[in-house]
Amino acid sequence: MATLQNIRNKAGLLVAVVIGLALLAFILGDFMGSGRRSLGRKPVAEINGKGIGVNDYLNREKSLREFYQLNAGGKSLDAEMEKQIQQETWRRLVKETIMQRAYNKLGIYVSADELKTMVTGDQTMGLSGSPALSEPHPIIRQMFSNPETGELNRAVMTNYFNALDNPQFAQEKKRWLFIEKEIIDEKMSQKYFNLIKKGFQPSSLDLKDYITETGKSTDFSFVSKSFTEVPDEEVTFTEADLKQYYKSHRESYKQDASRTFQYVVFEVKPSEQDVENARYWTEQTKAEFARISGEEIPRYINGVSDESFDVRFYTYEELPEIIRDSVFNAAEEEIFGPYREDDAFKLARAYNPQMRPDSVRARHILLSLQAYNGDKQKMQELADSLKGVIENGGNFKQIAMEYSADESNRAIGGDLGWFSEGTMVSEFNNACFENKTGDVVTVETQFGIHIIRIENQSRSTRKIQLATIVRNIFASDETNQDYYNRAVRFRGKATDQEKFTEQAREFGLDPRFAPDITKDQQNIPGIEEPLLIIKWAYSAEVNSVSQIFSQSNDRYIIAVLTDAQEEGYASLEDVRAEITQAVKKEKKAQILVERLEEQLNGVSDLSQFGIANNLEVGEATQVKFANTYVSGVGLEPFIVGASMYLPIDQVSEPLVGESGVFVIAVTNRTEAAANEREDDMAVRSKLKYSLESRSNYEAYNALVEAANVHDNRLEIFYN
Repeated sequence: MATLQNIRNKAGLLVAVVIGLALLAFILGDFMGSGRRSLGRKPVAEINGKGIGVNDYLNREKSLREFYQLNAGGKSLDAEMEKQIQQETWRRLVKETIMQRAYNKLGIYVSADELKTMVTGDQTMGLSGSPALSEPHPIIRQMFSNPETGELNRAVMTNYFNALDNPQFAQEKKRWLFIEKEIIDEKMSQKYFNLIKKGFQPSSLDLKDYITETGKSTDFSFVSKSFTEVPDEEVTFTEADLKQYYKSHRESYKQDASRTFQYVVFEVKPSEQDVENARYWTEQTKAEFARISGEEIPRYINGVSDESFDVRFYTYEELPEIIRDSVFNAAEEEIFGPYREDDAFKLARAYNPQMRPDSVRARHILLSLQAYNGDKQKMQELADSLKGVIENGGNFKQIAMEYSADESNRAIGGDLGWFSEGTMVSEFNNACFENKTGDVVTVETQFGIHIIRIENQSRSTRKIQLATIVRNIFASDETNQDYYNRAVRFRGKATDQEKFTEQAREFGLDPRFAPDITKDQQNIPGIEEPLLIIKWAYSAEVNSVSQIFSQSNDRYIIAVLTDAQEEGYASLEDVRAEITQAVKKEKKAQILVERLEEQLNGVSDLSQFGIANNLEVGEATQVKFANTYVSGVGLEPFIVGASMYLPIDQVSEPLVGESGVFVIAVTNRTEAAANEREDDMAVRSKLKYSLESRSNYEAYNALVEAANVHDNRLEIFYN
């Protein structure tokens, strides 16, 4: 069973890495969280026009959850892990649905023989000159390799697979089938994207462009007139101009669905009366606390304090500065306080002073309960047996390498190095600090049974436990109700955006902004639980005010929807301000071009032209396509591009750039070196690698875009 647990640990780690890399390669938006689920007929997703049912989605989530639970030895998962599982389920659903359709179109599959080769390796292929095929998949190798030598243990691997059909290992078989599916999916993906890569071949035009961009450079002089030289008042345009610009540039205004809202936060804070109540309670408790002594002190604290008894031992320097002088050398019956620290009132007294090492070096062997199917007696018997072997001269390092379930230090014989008091869990800590160098002790913690050998200890020093009663200052029900009533009054008068702003001013609240919130957005700064607010935003009308949202961190939030963008193209009205500026820029360019054309009549020397018109003549040197920055001006791709082809020593016509209108004169041009032109294969190889390096990402994104993915989780799972 210990062997099985080791296999589980190693497989779980590598599969997690594989999954993580897959998620990194196939980037999708994050979304999910906890909430009440409403299971209707609407599909949870629509991908390539096909609906994915709620039951299908939930079964996928359940399967992923079971895998993680099995890796965790059956322990329940915390809220953060549940959230990650929900996020991961969605990403995997989208990826698998889209990719399976692509595989089916091309007839891509993994045969039984291929799978067998990936799982066990084909040793005959190694003899015939294909060593890569003789090796099993990296996950399999990780599961069945000796951690010291890295050598694959085929006997253990064979025994494992033979045992999977035994009903006793039904859960392990379920785990294995999940891993097997990961291996198959990875192979299918590899086949598909290898085909994509083979389609990327740089053309002769790619070669020419590359040589031009990297090898060709120019020097040119220039004069420029900034758009700011033309005041807005000199520019006239019509509605027809705006419409024509919008029509010509419509693709630039393609947008995803998003919502923008403002919100105010009523943050519940304890009142002065709440603070006084906490102080008074602490003062009243002091007398009773003084009557408690000895071993009753920890029990009393655990019964009345907002924080349980702190089992750690402290040196003088480690105590909070506010109490160290009053407590460290005081008699046990002396009580310091009440004193305020952060949002609590406290009473403190010294307890259980001891001479203890400042730090300890130890080794340990961890026997994990999961490896023994919960049979604690069997595990304890093994712990006692190993302890006896070690005490009789057994090699601790070798025993740790064979038996310990702690993967972080097993390979180095369970060596934990030096650690200070309070670093380890309390049971482990006390076993190390209350025994002496050379002792071998066993102790049980939440992780299992530890066999510990104390290798060394630093000098002993006086330490105490700090017996502290804590009374947190919290908002009472009356205070909470008062803040809620304020929110109700606010909401009653804030019926639209204008009145929302007025009420915020009246209540002394600063509205916060949540711009461009997507439907699948998981986090909004300042909002702890955003999903219900996002659901409201996508069902509300612009200018409407939300209901009061209660947050678990003692906050009430009210929002007003200020903008709603639907998927598709932004309307002319939505982008009118942006288009107006662009049209003004075009009109200013026309004016500047006309002025310069008039001034340039008969000019053949740009320097003389600059002097005659009181214009500064700039110089740009060694400019390339690969870097379109013009010194003193900024990025000017069109101007740099023009300089690559204009005749040398001729004054150009006015050219419209990013910051203004330019007139340039090319003074020198350096063509690509002959060896760059001749080294065709090297350039092709470089370009091919560049194309292939981004092919997976871009190809998958293209599939996602073509699949027209509709995410309905917000409507289905959150009310």
